[in-house]
Amino acid sequence: MKTIALFFAAVLAVSSFPDFESSVLVLTGASCLEELDENTVEHFRALERHPLDLNAAGRSRLISSGLMTPFQAASLLDWRKRSGDILSYEELSLVDGFSHEYAEALRLFTRIGSRDAPGAVHPLHMHQDLVLKASARENDGTAAAAGLKYKASLGERAEFNWSTRTTYSSPALNIGTLSAAYYGRRHIGKVVLGHFNARFGQGLAFWSGFGMSPFSGVSSMRRNGTGLAPTGSFSPGHCGAAADFCFGRWNAGGAFSIMELAPMGFVSYTGKSFTAGVTLAPDKASADFKINMKGGGIFGEAAWNQGPAAALGMVWIPSYGNKLSALFRWVEGRPEAGAGAVLGPFEGLVAWYKGVFRSYVKYTPEIHSGKLLIKPCLRMAAKCHGGWRLDGRGELRSSFGPWVLNTRLDVARGESIAWLVNAEAGHESDKLRGWMRWTLFCIDNWADRIYVYERDAPGNFNVPAYYGRGWSLSFTGSWKINRRHAVYMRASMLEYPWMSAEKQPKYEVKLQYRLNI
Repeated sequence: MKTIALFFAAVLAVSSFPDFESSVLVLTGASCLEELDENTVEHFRALERHPLDLNAAGRSRLISSGLMTPFQAASLLDWRKRSGDILSYEELSLVDGFSHEYAEALRLFTRIGSRDAPGAVHPLHMHQDLVLKASARENDGTAAAAGLKYKASLGERAEFNWSTRTTYSSPALNIGTLSAAYYGRRHIGKVVLGHFNARFGQGLAFWSGFGMSPFSGVSSMRRNGTGLAPTGSFSPGHCGAAADFCFGRWNAGGAFSIMELAPMGFVSYTGKSFTAGVTLAPDKASADFKINMKGGGIFGEAAWNQGPAAALGMVWIPSYGNKLSALFRWVEGRPEAGAGAVLGPFEGLVAWYKGVFRSYVKYTPEIHSGKLLIKPCLRMAAKCHGGWRLDGRGELRSSFGPWVLNTRLDVARGESIAWLVNAEAGHESDKLRGWMRWTLFCIDNWADRIYVYERDAPGNFNVPAYYGRGWSLSFTGSWKINRRHAVYMRASMLEYPWMSAEKQPKYEVKLQYRLNI
């Protein structure tokens, strides 16, 4: 029976093998990468370097990765228990809670490490990863920065993270972030020492680190907390000790953070169609739930965090490629609400968030012709906060074998008319990759600034705010010398030759070396 189901899944699926950007957008629910932060993107880059083994990870490890909800983790574990290890991503799309699109987006960040029968014990392999990076910038003075990231993992059973860096504005080097975690079997979920994040429910009371706006995209309205999780972020949420324990469908745990000198505890239940949890701390508390139904679900949270807060939302997927979402929140004594839909290549959303009206509509089809792949994207957005700002964006991405050609045009109407255009050409292969980008912009008011995501070395999230009249040129490249060694670099220049008032140009060089052991 399993073989027949896999056959039909393979026939019906069109595996597009999404790239990093499109995969992250599917998994986070953001409408564009500019809405994310450095730590979120670096987390996905780390998973790209060290994919999660879907057949070896336990419940706590699956949830802590941030790649799936407690319901999805429970469904995957139940499937492995009944049918043995996952054999392919087509099979994963048959597991309850995983759509084909979601399973495809997981390809870059997970792996299928074994193909064993139910109950098999997977061998543990030691893996180490060291990243050294340095950069220098000339912009009305010279500044330098350096950083280090080290991660050691023993299969999906244990991990250790160490991250430290200096910045252009803070050249002093400190101990940085240290985090160690053990993932147990049976009743022991995980034990974490050092820095950790605590993310529960819909984030009304417990959500350390970056929290993306719930109205960034149609899929972002429903948050998926990672619970207590180790972190290698340069900006960790807590430092101390944390642990959780599993008792069938029940999960309970607690933590003590020496940064706030405060404890916290939680208990949760994960059923076949219903999940719920309660989280407590001395100064705040929350209770959340999710009801999973065929084609969608309802979710919500009630909390006390310096005042009452609440959230109630729904997601409905009437058919493949189509989704409807709605969310109402009461936060900081004021209402927030939004609704959106994905209908094939079309996506749209309207929301009232923090006293600002926001809306956008996006059209992103894909055109295939042999090796030629064309991805046009048209995006229109409007925002009103005392005055209207209208944004229009057009992108054209095309690839032919290893060659890539992208172009983008942004036009904004706020205090005045602003525009930005860029063109990028690149070549991608297993060992060598390189991209050259040229940008031209005319933005006279700071309020009309335009944010643009740009390629960079892994661990460097680069979303500059363009303002003024000028141009920029950048080159980004990587060389994977062999399985263990890789080198990355970026060189960029930004000049303002058409400003009425002189503005200093900026030149920057970044180098990065990665060692896999």
